[in-house]
Amino acid sequence: MKTTYVLSLFLICLSLPLAAQNLEEARQLAESGQYAAAEKIYQAALANNPDNVDALIGLGYVYSWNKQYKLAQPKFEAALAIDGNNAAALIGKGYNLAWSGSYSAAKNAFLTLERQQPGNVEARKGLGYVNLWQCNAKVAIDYFEKLVQQYPNEIEYYIALAQSYLEENEIKKARLALRAGLKLDSANRAANDLLKNTYGVAAPLELDIWGGYSNTADAGKFNIRTVQLTGQVSSKLRMFLKFDNSLTLDLPSLVRTNQNAQAFSIGAVVPWHKRLTSRFEYGTRLLPDNVTQQLFSTEQVWFLAEKWSLKGGGFVAPSNKMETEWLAYGSVRVPLSRFYAIEPYYFYSKVENAPGPESRFMLNNQLRTATGYELNIGVLLGKAGLGPDVEDKAIYGGYATAILPVSQLLWGQLSVRWEKAPFDELVALALGVKVRLEK
Repeated sequence: MKTTYVLSLFLICLSLPLAAQNLEEARQLAESGQYAAAEKIYQAALANNPDNVDALIGLGYVYSWNKQYKLAQPKFEAALAIDGNNAAALIGKGYNLAWSGSYSAAKNAFLTLERQQPGNVEARKGLGYVNLWQCNAKVAIDYFEKLVQQYPNEIEYYIALAQSYLEENEIKKARLALRAGLKLDSANRAANDLLKNTYGVAAPLELDIWGGYSNTADAGKFNIRTVQLTGQVSSKLRMFLKFDNSLTLDLPSLVRTNQNAQAFSIGAVVPWHKRLTSRFEYGTRLLPDNVTQQLFSTEQVWFLAEKWSLKGGGFVAPSNKMETEWLAYGSVRVPLSRFYAIEPYYFYSKVENAPGPESRFMLNNQLRTATGYELNIGVLLGKAGLGPDVEDKAIYGGYATAILPVSQLLWGQLSVRWEKAPFDELVALALGVKVRLEK
């Protein structure tokens, strides 16, 4: 009997370091992205002891890192039911809630940790990140500025501070934070990539001026195409004023008669949250013979996972003397690599004097570098809204546009377009400059 007891005690003592060794292996597997293998080890540990707090927390992190937030949450809750003061469980619970979009509950988890352990750096860091992800950038800036001051050798806090500055359009401050962080680790990829990205973000005040040459209706014409002034009114609102003269150059009936069609509009871009941004625009177009059009335009962009996005929009243009024109379109952006994405579009419209609606399909290919250089090349195919007496209704063509951020102050812009319609052919070349005033 005594021998059996001693043997059992020996086996229990032997199993403790083995179990700890297995959990360490599971942790390493999880951190390297091998979630299935890590989950198997944690599940085995919990099968032997359902109250193994370390295994519960580890499995919670595996699920959370693998974006299985609903499976992760019960594991953190179970660990906290056993040990309500467990910091790792509270941290895991907080981040899991934040990643799933439950920001208020996430804050509560980190605040609980802060009450239990005043000054806990992970609690403060977690609160900083949750406010950043919730677009409370000013609060996030306060957290990360203090963390940078207290821990000046932690590059993570410089990166988070820069991200917070960018949310407030404080581009110069973001660069200063990143350059300070890169002095600690010049090879840090996240910091280097974010620094490059700062040269491609919208500035608080921008002026775009485009001039162009169009050849259509057997005649060529050079003129100003567009002028647009855009300003960041608040962290949630960008507004713009625009003069659009493109129809003057591109509409054959106007080119033939040497007439103008100018539009003046005001608009706003509103990022409601990280998943949805809206654009609204209202304006007036002045056409020959005292004809005016009221322009109502909108675009909605839904940002999906892994840089996918859906776009939908259009315009309606009622007039005092002509039939109402309208356009509707939709697209989906598909990233194929870090720098390359395709975006197929479909357009459906009704133009003046056309017996039927016009449809077009366009495929855009986008190449974009981390520093903001961008090249778009596309083709289009469509069908004009002509009557049955016209046999060939095909529309086809191609285009290329480029954005050249040559300096912080000035960007170059280029556009080339060719289009063949049943009765006309258009070749348009345009050059633009963007003046950017950063804050």
